[in-house]
Amino acid sequence: MKDLPTTKELTAFLVTSKTLSFTSAADELNVTQGAISRQIIALENRLKTPLFHRQARGLALTDKGKEFLPLIEKAVNQIQHAVAKVSADENLVKLKAPSCITTWLLPKLMAFQQAHPDIDVELTSAINHSVNFSTEPFNAAICYGHEPQSTELAANLLFEEILAPMCSPELVSAKLCSPSLIAGDENEMTADAMSQYTWLHATPDRSDWNLWLSKTGNTHAVFASQNQHFATLDLAVSASLQGFGIAIGDVTLAKPDLDSHRLIMPNNNTVASGKGYYLMYPVSQQSKAMKRLIQWLIDH
Repeated sequence: MKDLPTTKELTAFLVTSKTLSFTSAADELNVTQGAISRQIIALENRLKTPLFHRQARGLALTDKGKEFLPLIEKAVNQIQHAVAKVSADENLVKLKAPSCITTWLLPKLMAFQQAHPDIDVELTSAINHSVNFSTEPFNAAICYGHEPQSTELAANLLFEEILAPMCSPELVSAKLCSPSLIAGDENEMTADAMSQYTWLHATPDRSDWNLWLSKTGNTHAVFASQNQHFATLDLAVSASLQGFGIAIGDVTLAKPDLDSHRLIMPNNNTVASGKGYYLMYPVSQQSKAMKRLIQWLIDH
């Protein structure tokens, strides 16, 4: 029998295929860049074919690499399913979720645990919004973005992302009394008025503010002269809660703070980003506990 690749080699290949970077793959697997590079070279030597093009701008899969990737993903998923079926607790669900959704998610999980005390949900919070079930030890994950197209993954939409400006009421209370800053007949600020404050951004490219301006017809508006960038949406909204500026936040995630008036929307125009939060899991690994959790989150 031909010598089979090691688990470390396959894991290095899967993660590097996703990131197309030895450095990023090393960070994700918590090893050195050199270790990843050696595992990939060992795998290529074992297969007697290159799997990646090493280019000045980064990596790219070769034709053989592209052919190899779905086959290995399927094989690893089958192995994980076999291991889980034999050894795992059927009443344990390991769930990964982005940190920005934690405030929305935790009350629902606590209520689920009270209604189903026989099921344990082990929640892991992460900054990244994706999951690779081939290399990560989760049964399910809540992911942000577009609905996945893979036939091996099931996805249930929890809610769509609806964006709007939001800030602490104390930040703009004086400005809202000035008629020159009101949009139309409603007690709300114009985009130009909001630009006098610091704008808080969840991404370096300022995509949320750009999307809101574009979809509300404010492309002429002057961008804020003062801007602060954060790594995640929840950090940007948290800064707005503390009065540091105006963030573009998700209306669903911010609902408790909006209802309690800890946050207000200085302009009531909302826009749909076209993305959402999906509860995802491998089709081959759906347990009874998983089915009950999925139904609970959808119903609530």
